[in-house]
Amino acid sequence: MLDFDGTFAAWIAVELALAESQAELGLLDDAVIEEIRQLRDQRPADLEKFRQSAMNVGYPIVGLVELLNEDLPPSARGYLHLGATTQDIMDSAAALQVRDAGRILCEQLTGYGDLLADLTQRHAATPMAGRTHAHHAVPTTFGLKCAVYLGEATRNLERMRAAIDRAAIVSLFGAAGTSAALGPHAAELRVCVAARLGLGTADLPWHVSRDRFAEVAFSCALTCASLARLAREVIDLSRTEIGEVSESDGWHRGASSTMPQKRNPVSCEAVLGMALAAQGSAALMMRAMEAGHERAAGEWQLEWKALPETLRGTSSALVLAIGLLHGLAVHPDTMLRNLSLDHGLVMAEAYMLGLARTVGREAAHDLLYRAARVAREEDVALPEALLQIEPAAASTFPQWPVEVTSYLGEARPACQAAVAAWAATRDGGQPYREAAPIP
Repeated sequence: MLDFDGTFAAWIAVELALAESQAELGLLDDAVIEEIRQLRDQRPADLEKFRQSAMNVGYPIVGLVELLNEDLPPSARGYLHLGATTQDIMDSAAALQVRDAGRILCEQLTGYGDLLADLTQRHAATPMAGRTHAHHAVPTTFGLKCAVYLGEATRNLERMRAAIDRAAIVSLFGAAGTSAALGPHAAELRVCVAARLGLGTADLPWHVSRDRFAEVAFSCALTCASLARLAREVIDLSRTEIGEVSESDGWHRGASSTMPQKRNPVSCEAVLGMALAAQGSAALMMRAMEAGHERAAGEWQLEWKALPETLRGTSSALVLAIGLLHGLAVHPDTMLRNLSLDHGLVMAEAYMLGLARTVGREAAHDLLYRAARVAREEDVALPEALLQIEPAAASTFPQWPVEVTSYLGEARPACQAAVAAWAATRDGGQPYREAAPIP
């Protein structure tokens, strides 16, 4: 599903695992299986002929079995694909590829999370303006901002591991899921094939039950949504009038062909493009789940496009996001300077709560609301405006004016908790099924 050579190899791996398992159970002669084993590196010499066969039949496995039989001596022909249906082979092969793609995605997610954990630790106490509805709200820290993304990465890694594990399942149930063609050894045969391929087993046919692959796609979509949010955050924080972070610098990096001063956030834009495309592909898996009766009539074919594109897009977005974080420049001085914008009103809540201890919350809220208006109208700092309205206000506070760094709440312990949770998931999470060598 991800590339032709890999897909073809996976199809053959499943066919050989089936034949070898049948031989192990005494259903095929040793001489036959020795000949079949020689086919593992087979590839179609005439790719166009193979393609035409697949187009004519509608599926590639009839042509695959014909091609493999042509390379066997007459005495060994006719023993491949016994009892299986086309979708058994293709779904089991897809499970192999999803498992292997999942390993790559989890490795990439781990690298991404490690970079976020480093930023969270280094900037746990770096003050900056928290923004709600795009405007200054109260002080926060850049580390806490990163910790929120790290929490998402932690959950995304957990979800991805679990989804891949559930999707790495062999399919071997025959034409309509009854396993009749596989004979009385069907259940034992499935276990044997699964073990050879390094896949799990299922007790029920899943030809039309696509939730496992859909779950993988949705895990990818959630990951991509988080990556897109991060990219937009960096774009916003790197705006000329904010300038709190910036992408890595370099000669002509992000340059414009006509505006020499431009340094466009090209890494962020690439992350967004890949992430949004992957989310769109993942959404198609909902329609692929609508297959009816015991076999799809078009919905399965949709999956052939949607699932690979989701996996590829997610991997690309992760690679780009890793590059973005590797080169991300953080500007603490600018963050601190921006806290004083708008007359320092980012501290209004802190002053309100301090006054509330003596005059009550509602009265304190009205005082600070009035002070904010005065600060803006008369172009003075919030503490000065507040003293104009309430000269005794300063006596309420142990320190005047109130320092930004005294109003960061639990930002630092929250960062520590996020890093600890990441470390526990990263190192303590059980990896999904290890790959077995292709027989």
